[in-house]
Amino acid sequence: MMRRNQHFRRSPIPVIMATLLVVAVLPATVVSAAETAPLVTWNVTFSPEENNKFDAVANTADGGYIVLGSTLTKTYGGREDLLLVKTDSQGNKVWTQKLPEMAAASVVETADGGYIVAGYNISTVGPDENLTSRGYQGTSFLIRTDADGEEIWRQVLPGEKVSAVLPTADGGYAVIGWLWNPPGSADDTTAFITKTDANGTPIWNQTFPAAAANTAVVTADGGYVIGGTKSPFTYDVGDAFLIRLDADGKTLWNRNYKVPVIFDIKETGEGGFIYSGNYWYGLVDANGEEVWLRNMEGLAGYTVVLRPAGGYMIAGKDIRSGVGFALGIDEDGNVQWRTTFPDAAIYAAVDTPGGGYTLAGIRFFSPTSSAAWLAGLEETTTPAPTTPGFGAAAAGAALLLLVAVRKRRW
Repeated sequence: MMRRNQHFRRSPIPVIMATLLVVAVLPATVVSAAETAPLVTWNVTFSPEENNKFDAVANTADGGYIVLGSTLTKTYGGREDLLLVKTDSQGNKVWTQKLPEMAAASVVETADGGYIVAGYNISTVGPDENLTSRGYQGTSFLIRTDADGEEIWRQVLPGEKVSAVLPTADGGYAVIGWLWNPPGSADDTTAFITKTDANGTPIWNQTFPAAAANTAVVTADGGYVIGGTKSPFTYDVGDAFLIRLDADGKTLWNRNYKVPVIFDIKETGEGGFIYSGNYWYGLVDANGEEVWLRNMEGLAGYTVVLRPAGGYMIAGKDIRSGVGFALGIDEDGNVQWRTTFPDAAIYAAVDTPGGGYTLAGIRFFSPTSSAAWLAGLEETTTPAPTTPGFGAAAAGAALLLLVAVRKRRW
């Protein structure tokens, strides 16, 4: 059912400039150029209820966005209802749909202008004092909608926690996530990828024990790469993995990396893969061999996007302070610019046709009040300065502006 009582709140320009832009140049990692951090061209909060957030965003053919998130009955521990919003290119609401008792996972526009939505719910059984041995039960959902967000069909996936759904060239979908293993099992979860037809009916399925899949891409050759970690409870160094499959689901390679977790992955123009996670981001080649690995201590990179002029943009939040961030990275992994967003966290991002990015996440107004949040960034570059000491001066200016606000991710 379409809800008409939601509204967007657009922040005035002084608030945008005062609260959203902090630029920090990192002279230790910038090797070839200094770049101007993107400008915040628009900034919208969406508040149908007291607390809500956006978890996924995708481009639409009309130049706007389809955004998926959740509304919550209370800040922590409350029931989540799925929130699906269509916006124009500036984040203005076109329509809103709400589905009860479901958390958000993934959304993408389909070839006919509709949308495929993935959501889930989770319940727990067993002792509360030991999270890794607690029994989890869950159900996931694939929901196909028309261009107005009206539901066409729904597939129920018992026992699964879906992380992402991706359209495939044959009109079907690839679904990835994990299965909850019974209490007392040797492993917490089993990762899966399921290929479906256009109606969401499974065609084939592959599972990977002792793993939890957070992200996936459909590769240029029609295959798949999935990424994640050994367990959603324990992010230990060496737990992160990438698995490449062909179009029929046959495993081509399966590799672990010396990082705790992979949250997002994109295929590069050269056929390799850039990934981001907790404290680290890295590049691997088409065979999964590491090209380079970079540390970003304290930062959780929930999303990674290819930059139009080359390189990558990584966004997320500072786990220590709760402050949102976006980093511009060159093709060798060096940080070119950094922008921070006090009282916010970024969970998803997409590139825009004009050479910028749209960020999706949450903005906090108080410890008990928040809103789903979108922001548009326009990236520009400037020539490298020749004055000695520029990096140190810029970093010092950034420290004077930095605001640290502790928040936790839901």
